[in-house]
Amino acid sequence: MRMKRNRVCLKKLLIIPICVLFIFSLSSCNATGKYEKRDIDEKIIVHALGIDMTKEGKFEVTLQMLVQQGTGSNTPIDPSKANSATVSQVAATIPAAIEQCETDLGKKAFLGHSELILLGKSVTDLNPILEYFINAEGISLGTFMAYTDITAKEILNIKVTSGTYSAEVLKEIFEESQKNGTSTECELIRHIDNIENTNGTTVMPIIKKIKNDKKSSNEKEDSSSDIKFGETESDDSKNKSSNEKVEGGGGSSESESSSQSEGGGSGGEESGSGGGSSEEAEVTAFYIDGAVIVKDKKPKSVMSRDEVIGLSFLNNGIAEQTIDAKMGDTLTSVSAASVKKQTDVSLKDGRIVIDVNLTIAYEFNKTFSDKEQKEVGQKAAERVHTLCQEAIDKALKEDNADIFEIHSLLNHNDYTVYEEYKKNPEEILKRVDINVSINPQI
Repeated sequence: MRMKRNRVCLKKLLIIPICVLFIFSLSSCNATGKYEKRDIDEKIIVHALGIDMTKEGKFEVTLQMLVQQGTGSNTPIDPSKANSATVSQVAATIPAAIEQCETDLGKKAFLGHSELILLGKSVTDLNPILEYFINAEGISLGTFMAYTDITAKEILNIKVTSGTYSAEVLKEIFEESQKNGTSTECELIRHIDNIENTNGTTVMPIIKKIKNDKKSSNEKEDSSSDIKFGETESDDSKNKSSNEKVEGGGGSSESESSSQSEGGGSGGEESGSGGGSSEEAEVTAFYIDGAVIVKDKKPKSVMSRDEVIGLSFLNNGIAEQTIDAKMGDTLTSVSAASVKKQTDVSLKDGRIVIDVNLTIAYEFNKTFSDKEQKEVGQKAAERVHTLCQEAIDKALKEDNADIFEIHSLLNHNDYTVYEEYKKNPEEILKRVDINVSINPQI
């Protein structure tokens, strides 16, 4: 009996600390949950990053964030207003510039939802930029990376109402442009893979802005070859940006008025979402025009729109591209899509010959007889061949740049030549000839 009572007492003594430990565990879990929620609330979601360079060789980083506007929980975003905000800072490194932006915001920046990395024309060395984004925590390898012919900051400061923020609109433009071949594949993982396999070579599309002011077609379609990469803005402009604070799109009329005034306070260069006389208020859209050939991780030259389309036919295939074709004295157009590509690699007289056969499917935009379809299809095939040849002449003959996946072709077809290519790609590329033949599929 006594032993039984001792066992009961022992059980009670054991139950008490177990209960205390259980309650403590619940309290800890609850506290941890609150901490994590508070940590998320204290972060700001970044949707796009812009990178420019100063004359002193410093990085100007611009972060674009989504700012919800509206009157209630059922309408968190007001489609009539721009819903983006930006903050910019200048520092010796990208992490330091981002840290200064976080200081301005009073919150940590979360980069995991970034959809776009935009490089200004002053960026002349991709090495430190790629190193940062490869090692940065949370950055998606599917993020788009592209150049602009002005500053990245200026593009990201544009207030749009057709989407919720500039990065979203730009992403949609890139996706559609990849389908019709006016843009190359520009995801971060694609650039990293190209650069690692081709001694620092890749192709980045160029994003431009369209203004409302009336221009002739010749003025709108400026020659891409006139773009001078490596130019930087004045020191005064960069120094001013280092002290800028975040400006929200679609804020009160008072804040919009102050942000649009020239040099009016810390946000003098940034525009609000309303009207006014700011340059950003004149912008109605973005468009892609040409691409930058990056070689040795530095911008080498600019490809025209036609050269990019030719490159897309040769490399990626095209879902649909409208090709003009002349039949007699009549100019017509057909929808062309590359449905099949066959590539053969051979060695002839010390030259590496790459024969590319493209099967192009055509859809006609008007009714033609069978004879007329063949004639128009042949004319369209000649036009596609011209586009491909322009891309080959530009990249391979002028710049000696491997943007046609030659390294991959040699790896699969002739490993001996591929090993030689890895040791000296510059010399190997000089020995490459690419022949293109078009097989129209009516």
